[in-house]
Amino acid sequence: MTLHRVKYIYLFFFLVFLVSMSDIELNGQSNVKVKTSVSVDRFMEKFVSNGKANETIKAWRIQIITTDDRREMESAKSNFSMMYPGMNVDWKHVAPYYQVRVGYFENKNKLMPFLLELKKTFPSATPVYDNVSKRALVSN
Repeated sequence: MTLHRVKYIYLFFFLVFLVSMSDIELNGQSNVKVKTSVSVDRFMEKFVSNGKANETIKAWRIQIITTDDRREMESAKSNFSMMYPGMNVDWKHVAPYYQVRVGYFENKNKLMPFLLELKKTFPSATPVYDNVSKRALVSN
């Protein structure tokens, strides 16, 4: 399931939840209450429990450097942060290498223009399909 589709599913269920939990006033005269069926409630509970069980989601990222030198990794990370302030940048250590990954993209086509721009500064930049924390996506 793509990142884009997951966002729309969350938005849909959030709206259903809001409508089912609130009173809607029409012209200030009457309240409309929306009742959901048992099957919708059951589906919603299953959707929420599946969402809580899975801490990560698949998304495309750009790996700007892979090196065994920690100082080189920190330098690349710092340079990227100065060039693109506010854009997500993470690193991880997969012995013996350090990897710096940037951005979150819902599909490979959306990352390609940015990848071409990054290759001018980071020639070894490559797209990677990664498990991304849902919390990181929400806070980004």
